[in-house]
Amino acid sequence: MGVEKARGLVFGDYSSSFDDLRWYVDAVNACNPGSVFYMEFDIDSKGRHFKCLFFAFEAYIHGFKYCRPVLMLDGTFLKGRHKGCLLAATAKDVINLSIAGAICHILCVSLALVLVKVIRYLTPKRDIAFVTDRHGGLLKALAEVFPFSSHSFCLMHLKTNLKTYLSVKSRESKEYLLTLFSRCAYAPTIELFNELFEEFKGRCGRSVEKFLKDLPNECWCNAYFQGKRYGEMCTNVAESFNSWIRDERHLFSTSLVDAIRVKLMEQFSRRREVGNKWNRIVCPFTEKKLEEAFNDTKAWIVKKCSDDIYEIQLDHSVMVDIGKRCCSCRLWKIDCFPCKHGFCAIKRSGKNLNCFLDDYYCVSSYCDSYSHSIYPVPSMWKSNVVVDDDVLLPPLCKRPAGRPRTERIPSKCEIKRIRCSRCGKMGTHNRKTCKQALL
Repeated sequence: MGVEKARGLVFGDYSSSFDDLRWYVDAVNACNPGSVFYMEFDIDSKGRHFKCLFFAFEAYIHGFKYCRPVLMLDGTFLKGRHKGCLLAATAKDVINLSIAGAICHILCVSLALVLVKVIRYLTPKRDIAFVTDRHGGLLKALAEVFPFSSHSFCLMHLKTNLKTYLSVKSRESKEYLLTLFSRCAYAPTIELFNELFEEFKGRCGRSVEKFLKDLPNECWCNAYFQGKRYGEMCTNVAESFNSWIRDERHLFSTSLVDAIRVKLMEQFSRRREVGNKWNRIVCPFTEKKLEEAFNDTKAWIVKKCSDDIYEIQLDHSVMVDIGKRCCSCRLWKIDCFPCKHGFCAIKRSGKNLNCFLDDYYCVSSYCDSYSHSIYPVPSMWKSNVVVDDDVLLPPLCKRPAGRPRTERIPSKCEIKRIRCSRCGKMGTHNRKTCKQALL
């Protein structure tokens, strides 16, 4: 933390850091041609005040061409005096790759609209699927800019919200309902979804009617989802990015963007070196999944119907069409990756399995994702003298009273488990409220 705070001194104090953004944007564009930076301002009698900044380095933009067309959008609050927030659009190769970000002093509809509009500019002619936490600003922005794209709600956020609507008191019953809700989301067919969903609604009663009323089936369950999200049900990648930059969130605006640039610059370099050492066709993670499928399907019986169509006989029969890359279980279509039935049929056909994998799972795509570098932005010759009167001022916002919090405030639906000093068990009670009978 001390090292990162020291980096903040390079770009001045709280007030001057915003004016340094003007120099920084020009410097980045000079050192990283093709990068996209966009700023908005609020204007009053005192001058121009910072409102929001969108940034995407050229290496991000190039790298996303070789990533799966799924974007996780999520935000995190900044911890410094700025008291703003950072929105990030995160894509996924075999691991993850952040392609774009935006900072502002409040999380508003206009910022979400700016982020989504620039994403449209960065992803021409690609059908993108989005995964979000249902933030109101993002919902409106996506509906306006990407009206025909698929939009999925993060399953983890949905389950967290669902907890507040469940009227059951038993912890075991609540856990079962949450598990049943997940089974509904992962159900591959409409018939299975309807069966599980009726059981879920029957056990919950009327307490979750309002929650389900605002939850279109096509936005959260596999059976009705129309796009391709490559098995991504949550915004975990975006949450990981937020955790990765936890210390940088304390920095002033210009230092914050530059600290993120440095971390990503090093990450790109490391992954480029790793990818260049892989002497294979598909990535190790993909090979591991295929190896697991091979071990699980050794005893399966495969019957050939034609060159492309096969029947897999288990306790039930499944039809696979490797020509159309589909299976009656629907998992191949949902995950855009051969299911175990499909793998078994391809193995029986004697054809090359790699021909049935999307290019996103190949080592060549992984290397291409990180083939461009994020270059340094030297500040040693930066002038400390303001060359004009058009200074960029801090945002129009007031710092709240009291000492700033350093720990995250848990939401009301989160369960914090502690160890009781009386009975020694983990739970939500303490010594004073413990009702455990002691022998």
